[in-house]
Amino acid sequence: MKIIYLRSKISSDTRPFFAQQKRYIPVLEKSREFKAFAGELPVIFIESGGTEEEFKEIYLTLPEPHILVATDANNSLPASLEICSFLSQQNRQFVLLHGTPQEVVEMAKAEKKKVEAKRIQKPSKILSKMRLGVVGKPSNWLISSITDYDELKKKLGVELIDVTFEDFKREIDQANDVVDPIVFEPLLNKQVSLETLKGALRIYSALRNIIIKNNLSGVTVRCFDLLGIYHNTSCLALAMLNKDGYIATCEGDVPTMLTMALVRKLTHQSSFQVNPSYINVKERYAIFAHCTLPLDMCLDYKFDTHFESGIGLGIKGRLNLGKVTVLKVNKDWSKFQAFDAKITANLGRNDLCRTQVKIEFDDDISSLLTDPLGNHIVICYGAHKKEVIGLLK
Repeated sequence: MKIIYLRSKISSDTRPFFAQQKRYIPVLEKSREFKAFAGELPVIFIESGGTEEEFKEIYLTLPEPHILVATDANNSLPASLEICSFLSQQNRQFVLLHGTPQEVVEMAKAEKKKVEAKRIQKPSKILSKMRLGVVGKPSNWLISSITDYDELKKKLGVELIDVTFEDFKREIDQANDVVDPIVFEPLLNKQVSLETLKGALRIYSALRNIIIKNNLSGVTVRCFDLLGIYHNTSCLALAMLNKDGYIATCEGDVPTMLTMALVRKLTHQSSFQVNPSYINVKERYAIFAHCTLPLDMCLDYKFDTHFESGIGLGIKGRLNLGKVTVLKVNKDWSKFQAFDAKITANLGRNDLCRTQVKIEFDDDISSLLTDPLGNHIVICYGAHKKEVIGLLK
């Protein structure tokens, strides 16, 4: 059982912290129920107040749900409550265990039953009654990803709504700037003009209006057609919509949109739609890239052009290193892939889409080449393979 200790950096006397460790940790480590509840998840032991900023610096590198233990001393609980409030605002899952050591163990037992009940839900219940939009038709090259709307509604309870590209264009042409471009000006460079940024923001406004008008949880967009008409992309729009809490994907790729919807429901976080650019089966690593990613998954980012076309606006983001889940469900939900892995590097190659990561895998990844499920795959923070397999099998 891994324990992460967080304590105030301004306290000169560490004796109270060690006293609480001596009081709590042996009880937790001896409890089979507590260890079974935590499993492979790290336990975040909040030793004192003043630990909120320290937690904020690391939380994106940690898997969900975040398990926090708050003691009954040293302002541990108020700090934990502030952290949990923050996690709620970020749509992150958490469990707060508080009280005496014995009370913490009892709370863990109760929470374990809730988690087990959640894990036996069927996918149809998880995605039931979701409404997702397909803006324009899927891109012509998605020859293995064309879906049967009626079959998916029967199997998953999800409703796919077609929005014509003409309606999308109308929304763009009527859109106003919804974000003051001055907010983004420090990110501009010689490749991307202020006018290009304004155009990208109008595309964001148009997609957001489509989502609201049609009561949608998200969209997938036939985005490459925008290049010829507006000399721009939906890369920034999708990045912002995912941060807003919607599901937003490229190229009209419905299976990827549904995979990202599953991630959102299961983990309450955004996920990154990527192209596999290089797969090394022998050494169990791969390079993934795309020109958009959710802004809430970035450590930082800057604007660039769209890779394939060299025009419009793409995003070059830097992601947190650490544990991730790599997954994909196919077009009729008859097959899936899920891997525990970790991001080990952000790359800067000139021959790939703008945001690039190297990911190392725990297990054999030969199925990515021998049994592929399309040209896109999905990445989310945290180790969720076991939960995904338990759900989808």
